[in-house]
Amino acid sequence: MNLKDIKRQVNKQLKKQFPGWKRLTKKIKKKIAKEVLSEEIANHDFKAPVTASHAELLGIEQQVPTNGIISLSEMADYIEQIDSTVLFKISGHKRSASYIHDEELRFVDQLIDDTVINRLLAYDGYTLAKRNTYLCNLFRAELLKAIKYPEISYRKFCTDEYFGL
Repeated sequence: MNLKDIKRQVNKQLKKQFPGWKRLTKKIKKKIAKEVLSEEIANHDFKAPVTASHAELLGIEQQVPTNGIISLSEMADYIEQIDSTVLFKISGHKRSASYIHDEELRFVDQLIDDTVINRLLAYDGYTLAKRNTYLCNLFRAELLKAIKYPEISYRKFCTDEYFGL
């Protein structure tokens, strides 16, 4: 978790000191990032506990939902409704991600709730009898691939207008 904290501190420092980051050349960005990273590692206390929230560590603290995206409180109510409608849980055991070796990817994988993702992505007629694959597995594969290999991610080829920026 300390590496994520260092990454968060470096990103915060780069945003604060270099507001025109996007306009800099790649060579200058690499040089500046190396300097900031080495300075942060030298000053970082590795024994101190990480006090940052999950939103801050994931870099989503500044995001504002656009139209059609429900708020976090509405999502919490939705998840509570899903959990309350289940008559009995077949297994309380959470799937282990032993095949994921990257710590960051394993952390993101643990955040995914299969039941909620399946309910959000499935259309009304998508019943158990029609499922050959679960939508949560497709979602998980795309999300983890986009994190691990951002250079081949869909978001690289989409415009800012598509993302609502």
